[in-house]
Amino acid sequence: MIPSTVNEISLDWLNQVLPEEFGEITNFTWIDLGEGVGILGEVSRLSLTYAQGQSGPKTIVAKCQSQASENILLCQTMGYYFREVNFYSQDKEAFPVRVPKCYFSEIAIEGVPFSILIEEILDTTVMDQITGADIDKTAAVFSMLAKLHAHYWETEELYSLDWLPPMNNDMYKRSKNLAADLFENFRTDWAPIVDTRTLEVVENFIPRYPDFLDWAAAQGNQTFTHNDARCENYLFSPDGSVTMIDFQYCTRFWGAWDISNWLSASLKVEDRRKHGEELVAHYHNELIANGVNDYTIDNCWFDLKASLMVQTYNQVIDSDLDYSNDRGKRLLEKCITRTFSAAADYELTSFIEGIDF
Repeated sequence: MIPSTVNEISLDWLNQVLPEEFGEITNFTWIDLGEGVGILGEVSRLSLTYAQGQSGPKTIVAKCQSQASENILLCQTMGYYFREVNFYSQDKEAFPVRVPKCYFSEIAIEGVPFSILIEEILDTTVMDQITGADIDKTAAVFSMLAKLHAHYWETEELYSLDWLPPMNNDMYKRSKNLAADLFENFRTDWAPIVDTRTLEVVENFIPRYPDFLDWAAAQGNQTFTHNDARCENYLFSPDGSVTMIDFQYCTRFWGAWDISNWLSASLKVEDRRKHGEELVAHYHNELIANGVNDYTIDNCWFDLKASLMVQTYNQVIDSDLDYSNDRGKRLLEKCITRTFSAAADYELTSFIEGIDF
């Protein structure tokens, strides 16, 4: 049995699936984590009580499917739940950056339900994406991403990850139909507050999206991308270490994709305008330090801006998700307005017109 919600997790089930090194669990309680953060699934903390004389972690984190039907459908269609289950099912000894230990990871053949039980990284802080990311912590995240990207940069190891889809996979290509269906509602809701020219570019881009993905994959410089590089997915410990979480979106694409995502959606507009160039330069320097050669800062900016085109496109699709609470709705508003602002500042209209794909 795979629980579809934390309410379905039982004491017997926990004792059955958790590793042998855990003592016998005699009781547990749970609370939700991160209102408005776990948009595509439930994230809960389980507090565990052990039999006398036995021990194990006092808390673990449980992840289960969303309870919103439209979110479940999206995750099934795009393979998001499968991706994270597969990520945690692999041996993580070779993974170059810190991630939580996994105690259980399983999914039904239909793509739901799924359940993941992972280590809770204690005594950490998380930046609030609505408030906006701290610049120094952003630099630390970019260092971490550069280490990840450099490790897999066009390597045999990258292409051996048969569960990790390339960005130009058929599921993503088919999303152009969903984006086309949603665009008029998106225009009605957001046209008064986003850049008009960028909105027009997105509308024209939607039917060309599959061609763009094939073109982008053919450019090379492919690596393992987190594909959800935003504030809530990076945990900061007092010793300065950073832990990366949430791997439902991870894919094979340009490393600059993660940097573009963070710059456009996690930084306040004024901070991006003031610090964006130095942060991109920091990321590029870290790539070079980690062994990536023949990749100039101009290459990096080109890939970043091309990635931003897809991220503006993605806002159309994400706007249809059930964000379920006020914080989730505020997060949506920040992601959309910041991303469209970045697109306008980086002159995405003229940039995308200069690419032959």
